[in-house]
Amino acid sequence: MSTFSFFNDTKILCGDHALDNLPFELRERDCTRPLFISDERSYRLGFAKEVKRAMDNDIIDFGATYFKLAEKASPSECDDIINLYKAHDCDGIIALGGENVTQCAKVAKLMLLQGVGDFVYFNHKADMDADKATYSDVPLFILPTDIPCGIEATDRAMIYDEKNNVFYNFNSVLSRASAVILDVRLTDIMPAKAMATAGLGALAMGVKGFVDNSDNPIALAYATGAIHTLINELLPAMRHNSNSDYRISIYSSIINAGVAYYAVKESLMRDMTNELSIKTSLSALQILSILFPVYYKEKVGKDRVFKSVLMPLVGEEQYALSNAKSREIIAQDVLREFWQKVVSLAEIPSSLHEIGVEQSDFVKLADAVITRYKGNDPHNNFTTIVKLLEEVF
Repeated sequence: MSTFSFFNDTKILCGDHALDNLPFELRERDCTRPLFISDERSYRLGFAKEVKRAMDNDIIDFGATYFKLAEKASPSECDDIINLYKAHDCDGIIALGGENVTQCAKVAKLMLLQGVGDFVYFNHKADMDADKATYSDVPLFILPTDIPCGIEATDRAMIYDEKNNVFYNFNSVLSRASAVILDVRLTDIMPAKAMATAGLGALAMGVKGFVDNSDNPIALAYATGAIHTLINELLPAMRHNSNSDYRISIYSSIINAGVAYYAVKESLMRDMTNELSIKTSLSALQILSILFPVYYKEKVGKDRVFKSVLMPLVGEEQYALSNAKSREIIAQDVLREFWQKVVSLAEIPSSLHEIGVEQSDFVKLADAVITRYKGNDPHNNFTTIVKLLEEVF
């Protein structure tokens, strides 16, 4: 039997009244003075009021609030959150908003637990120093108000320092959220284009997680569930994006796909995605929705496990009836047909030039991937990266 490791104690609560569980979850963690952070969009749309309303009849009160987060997470905002947490003697964090809020909250938690405020120090540490911890625990509750980014229930957190052109990529259990709460009251109706892009990006994460976690049955379960749901419900969710059941189903699938995707220790696709995200200011899901078809095609024939991807794509019965020798090709056809249908229906970008990437950027992008990311992926070399970029162009 192959060996594997998997650990994830983040609770995920989904549904119409999931937010009502927040006071209970806070009490379970002995959290009575949480720091409440959010972005301007969530505050403007009234989502912050929904959180306060859920806590109106409880003894728990906010130790402090911070609603200044911008569209992109930055080290300075993490510093602001840390300083506010300490100054008001808070004992937990409630993070309401999109990807920027999630990233800042996870990094702030990690740094509070370590008692060290140096991003460079953290970025190069393989193991954290528990004896330097300022706090024994910092309960973190993530409340997405936008389409999730996939890191919510993982040990990952990423911050790009635009001023110094440094990408801080954290992977520590200390950044882990105590709970992720997906409540319909905290989600806006997403345009079909946004739902399509996020769904295809999540499908890319799910398939990548499925293939590279073939020896890890638990991560495989996360990936399988996400793939199956996205294939069956993304198109209906796009057509009926006001339907809250579809919306929550897609959002929870993104979170599950993220768990499998980030369980992969090293990934060229993830490295390329990060660099293109910095270049274009687009989200990782937006980049993955474009990169994925070419990356999948490039890998077919080299990993036997791609044959088994057909199972979550078409179901057990059709899988059993299919020709065992051609399952990999059938899986490729199903994925490409689905991708083309979603792209056509939503009229979303399907190539790099459509999002402003030029061929003259390829050399610089390839150099940045090789320099900034040190993975052992056999394809992490200049020639292969440029070739992949050319195919996606």
